[in-house]
Amino acid sequence: MTSLVTSIGAAFLAGCGNAGTLVVGVRTGYPGLVTRLPDGGFTGFDIAIAHDVARRLGYRDDQIVYTNDVSGADLVVGSGGPRFVAGPYLVTSTDILVRAGDLSIRGIRDLARKRVCATEASSRRLVGRFGVKWKSAFLAEANVPAACAPLLADGRTDAIVADAPVLAGLEGQYPGRFRFSGKPLSTEKYGIAAGSASLRDQVGEALRHMFDDGTWNQAVIDYLGVLATRYTSPPALEKG
Repeated sequence: MTSLVTSIGAAFLAGCGNAGTLVVGVRTGYPGLVTRLPDGGFTGFDIAIAHDVARRLGYRDDQIVYTNDVSGADLVVGSGGPRFVAGPYLVTSTDILVRAGDLSIRGIRDLARKRVCATEASSRRLVGRFGVKWKSAFLAEANVPAACAPLLADGRTDAIVADAPVLAGLEGQYPGRFRFSGKPLSTEKYGIAAGSASLRDQVGEALRHMFDDGTWNQAVIDYLGVLATRYTSPPALEKG
């Protein structure tokens, strides 16, 4: 996914504090970043980041609630929204995933006559390059990247275009069947959106400690799989 952009402001609950519950908005349908477990819980890189930040803000595990409804969230993870964003906690890229045996796709130019599955945001550059006729003929537009994986696996599409951590998550679900192909298409930054400048600053400080004590590096190793060698050091935090 290109960075989750959401309207921030009135949507956030007022008075976020460790005496109550912290509601964290996350992006479901993005394997590697957020995966829904059979018991209803969540796991993934974004969850690891959010959970550690919440604990550093003073919340217990039983006070942290995850939701895909960002309209009722205190924090939104993966956001590149217009206000009060701490981070980035990851600088990544949009990439191409193909079937392991397909050597015909080596970069973006090879997608000109290939069937591609992607979200609207991830496909924007392709549509800009190849045009609306290409979009009508070759693009399967999905609400979430997870919907593209079965299409690639059974041959109904030739490539998935999404953010690298998501593609790594999809690859992990189909061991040995998919591979990354070509150069990255664009750079993406993931941050954590907050409802106020003061909360953003607290989140930024929590991220800084996470970067310094090795927690971030361990989360990369635990959840980003084949991409661990790409992200060997945390990104530089930007000033609010």
